[in-house]
Amino acid sequence: MELIIIRGRQSDGKTTTATMLHNALVGRSTAIRLLKTNGDYLPVWKDVIDFRSVIDIGKKRIAIISAGDDDDSVATEMKELLYEYRPDIMVVCARAYDREGSTYRMLKENYSDIMKPENEFWIEYIEDQDGVMEIKQGIVEKIVNTILNK
Repeated sequence: MELIIIRGRQSDGKTTTATMLHNALVGRSTAIRLLKTNGDYLPVWKDVIDFRSVIDIGKKRIAIISAGDDDDSVATEMKELLYEYRPDIMVVCARAYDREGSTYRMLKENYSDIMKPENEFWIEYIEDQDGVMEIKQGIVEKIVNTILNK
């Protein structure tokens, strides 16, 4: 399994970026399983909610976990998705912190063998609301390219 991490501080837009990624992959998918929400496309322009999804693109299976604040919850969700769906690529959001109890530290402790610096994508808060979606879209395109080239 490959691990992709969307990293940033609280309120930087990790869930928004994960939502945009989900929506970008839906158009290429052969099967979609949205867990914790309804519908195939998730709204970006309203209050985004944390979700889990599993998307098949050809023979690749991609799982996305947008919640990245609680390391225990993310660890449990990852185990459930790994057991039930066996994804080839797991996309996980994580706060920027690398300290005890953080999701990022949990990922390092449990998945260090598959963590690669080139698979970490940083999200930063920007006050320019007009440019923020364009910047996030650029990050989403990089992640999509990473997924499609695996």
